[in-house]
Amino acid sequence: MVKGPAASILMMFSLVFKCQKNYDKRNINNTILQRFMAGAAAGKTPLLIAVVAVLISLLAAGYTASSLQMIQSDASSAAVRQIQPKIDYLQSRLDSLEKLIILYAKAAGIESPQQAEKIIAEREETQAKIEAARRESGKLVVYGSVDYADIKSTLDAFQAKYPFIQVVYESMRPPEVYTRVTSEISANKPTADLVVISHTTGIRLAQEKHYLPYVSPSAASYPEMLKDRNGEWTAFVLLPIAFAYNTDKVKQPPSTLDQLTDPQWQGKVIMHDITLGTVGTQYLVTLKNIIGETAWNRFIERLATNVKPVLDISTATVAEKVASGEYYIGLIANLHDIVRLKMQGAPVDYFLPSEVPLLTTFAHVAIINTTKNPNSAKLLVDYLLSQEGQTIIGNTPVRFPARPQTPAKFTIQNFFPPTLKIVNYPDEEAIAKARDWATRFKDMGFGAK
Repeated sequence: MVKGPAASILMMFSLVFKCQKNYDKRNINNTILQRFMAGAAAGKTPLLIAVVAVLISLLAAGYTASSLQMIQSDASSAAVRQIQPKIDYLQSRLDSLEKLIILYAKAAGIESPQQAEKIIAEREETQAKIEAARRESGKLVVYGSVDYADIKSTLDAFQAKYPFIQVVYESMRPPEVYTRVTSEISANKPTADLVVISHTTGIRLAQEKHYLPYVSPSAASYPEMLKDRNGEWTAFVLLPIAFAYNTDKVKQPPSTLDQLTDPQWQGKVIMHDITLGTVGTQYLVTLKNIIGETAWNRFIERLATNVKPVLDISTATVAEKVASGEYYIGLIANLHDIVRLKMQGAPVDYFLPSEVPLLTTFAHVAIINTTKNPNSAKLLVDYLLSQEGQTIIGNTPVRFPARPQTPAKFTIQNFFPPTLKIVNYPDEEAIAKARDWATRFKDMGFGAK
């Protein structure tokens, strides 16, 4: 339960807004007054404190003279009658005080009684989770495909906020997260409490019912496309995909898909492995439904015949090998990897052909349904999705926060013009038929040596 000044102030905001909305200065929660007066009569509350509490309640709700007369008719209100002169004086300042309270509420971002009540309810819910989490093991295990170096500051801030919870983060590639969780569950062995995993792989864990549904209060700030309607997962960081080129080797990157698939690039292009059924596969299948089947078929045929790209299982490696000069161009690389390498001084930059929008997926956070620490896990989810947690990750070189309008250095809006079309992927076909398309890509000759 929310206690202390914060609860009193929020309650006061809510009452004042209600009175103002209903144009009824007597519309106050009488139980507050009765509680204090009853406490004073029973000797549980010092008389002065009870009187002050009554006065604050009167002022906050804008009681009129008729309200005071109602209170004075009660025998238990003798204390109020004793200080009638002070009440009369304070009553003359009701309007200005009410306006001041409204100003404080608006400055705090509270615009309505419903909002004040929502904040109170959320704080009470959080307090209940904290109390329940204290009775759990005190340890959370997270399997994550986001590099530990990138997420460490956010986890450190969480542990500083909740020092009774230790977070053990095991970093691994997305397929390894999937395999580790599913194999450990099948063997009835302990597994992670949560996962932070690229959505293109993590969606399989959701489809196989390994996630515990939980709708975090912070999820309300995320668009529908970045969260599961049942609360099974919510986006943590965005993973926009771009193409990379070595600025020492390529002075002007290809501006169209036809230029990109010119035979001059044969042996000089590396691409994420599209025969795996994961990121690269889902990217290309989604692209088909954006640029149209005719243009897409031409692109894929020319890519397989003219370019014959080398495939790699890691999007990070695609960017790294372009930055090192081993390859001139890299297809389907995470933008954050390209930007990080560029910031470190490597001769690498990103580009997109004119037909291709910025396709963006994300890494989501989810609770595994076998966890023995559900409340601790919920607190971590709440923090990772909060503006505080998102701001920390968004100021980490280089990660893009998923929460819209996060005040951070690394946001998509800071790297691309507002006119650029942004499309979330994978689409339904890419999710449903990724494995089928992976086989078809292999049959087309991709990956053959």
